[in-house]
Amino acid sequence: MKRLIAVMSAAALLAACSSTKEKAGVEAPPGMDLPDWVMNPVIEDGLAATDCVKWSGNMSIDRKQAIANARAGLAQQIDIKVKAMDKTYARKVDAQGGTNIGGVFESVSKQVTQQQLSGSRPTKVKPVTINGESHICAMVTFAPAATEELFKNIVKSSGVKLSPQDEDVLYEEFKAFKAQEELDRETSGM
Repeated sequence: MKRLIAVMSAAALLAACSSTKEKAGVEAPPGMDLPDWVMNPVIEDGLAATDCVKWSGNMSIDRKQAIANARAGLAQQIDIKVKAMDKTYARKVDAQGGTNIGGVFESVSKQVTQQQLSGSRPTKVKPVTINGESHICAMVTFAPAATEELFKNIVKSSGVKLSPQDEDVLYEEFKAFKAQEELDRETSGM
């Protein structure tokens, strides 16, 4: 029971971190004047990723490539979040004395993610100068409603029966994982 309380407390702490307005940021290297949205892609309670490609002279191709690369970044974020969700679920099952089922959510996440990425939208596409060369940068976002729908589809496809409270805890962990990653990155640099 004590382990269950510890797991729930940790999840609550992570959820609190995700709800803060001020996110730990990454700064552009010296000499590069990159917009904040390129270095720190953020959408409240959703997912965001950016990517830049070198300007080829063909806006259509460069735009599509930057958007495709940013979508790939979203897929990586989702994969990391699902792995964290699997660990939380495994700890919770273990804490309650049940059988530990590893990889429950991870096994279905790739298929569901590919279906759901169509819900992502490019929200910014702009030319940017990096090291004196022209690039096209794109930010792709996954809105809060789409993020919640993705989570529910992963849980549903996994076949795991969760209580409403457990589902809430896992969803908060799913949303909060990126905030925890940013916090870890900032504190490791101190």
